[in-house]
Amino acid sequence: MKYGVLIPAYEPDEKLLELVDRLLERELSCVVVDDGSVSEGARAVFSALKDKIIASGASGGLALLEHEFNCGKGRAIKTGLSHMYEQGFTAAVTADSDGQHSPKDIIRIAEEMEKRPETLILGMRDVSMMPARSRAGNTLTRRLFKLLYGIALKDTQTGLRGIPLGSEKIRDELLSLEGERYEYEMEMLIEAGNIFPGGMYELPIDTIYIDDNAGSHFHTIKDGSKVYKVLLKNLPGFLLASLLSFLLDYALFNGFYYLVFHYAVSATVSARIISGLFNYGMNRRIAFRKHGESYNLWNYVKLALVVLAINMLLMYLLVDVLGLPAFVMKIIVEALLYVLSFSVQQRLAVKR
Repeated sequence: MKYGVLIPAYEPDEKLLELVDRLLERELSCVVVDDGSVSEGARAVFSALKDKIIASGASGGLALLEHEFNCGKGRAIKTGLSHMYEQGFTAAVTADSDGQHSPKDIIRIAEEMEKRPETLILGMRDVSMMPARSRAGNTLTRRLFKLLYGIALKDTQTGLRGIPLGSEKIRDELLSLEGERYEYEMEMLIEAGNIFPGGMYELPIDTIYIDDNAGSHFHTIKDGSKVYKVLLKNLPGFLLASLLSFLLDYALFNGFYYLVFHYAVSATVSARIISGLFNYGMNRRIAFRKHGESYNLWNYVKLALVVLAINMLLMYLLVDVLGLPAFVMKIIVEALLYVLSFSVQQRLAVKR
């Protein structure tokens, strides 16, 4: 396996030079992407990197790529991955430029990739040792990630990652992922089951924060909103499909209950079969249209049966046993099961 270290950098200081020197000492190839830095200090750092490249020559293991203006971390990673694939690298270890990833941990990620060449390796920090703001954001994000996608990651915002590049297909999928800034890294986690045959694996690393993460360029509102937009990217289409499906299901349920069966369970099953097929078609065309292989009718039916069973049980207890109004209980039960339904279908759409 030929791997190198990819470092996206925006307005870095001398810590970047120190990191590069220590990696080169360990004979690790480094690709640094200058994401449109303009400050005097950053220009001096990149000038020093250029001097290193000239002094070491083509075989020195150091490359510097430059964006004319700031495009975002995601775009910088894409630029680096594309370059590394073209240079014959089969894996890249991404590391931040601010000194928060130690050479020791970078090497450990690379060594783990030797064992798991088709797996996305994530450097997992200890959340309890993070500054309060970072800890709160990480905790909220990973809990939402687990709810929506069914995977309990312990660190969803790590920048230290081992990324396989062993095939043109993986390269193309990585470059086609949405997002140009920090949200790109979240998009990679969401789509990992579709991109990497080995899925994801977390490896504990040191938790290093310098000056309470003062050097971070992450904007809480601007970048945070983009990250959560990616997390909830399927929600608008799902809401529309669910609304239309609910209206159809509600109308069919009342028709079957009051005009045909007069039993809540029978009416629920009949209405759900019809509205479920309609819901599947809407979701496949709107909410989850990019996941045709995994979001198929057979998988939908298998997972939807779980939601249907819960729905039937609740309707039986509330209407047939307790005698509560069917048209009211239907709304309450559907509302309670809505979050579960979205989570189930998210997991169905994104292979795990």
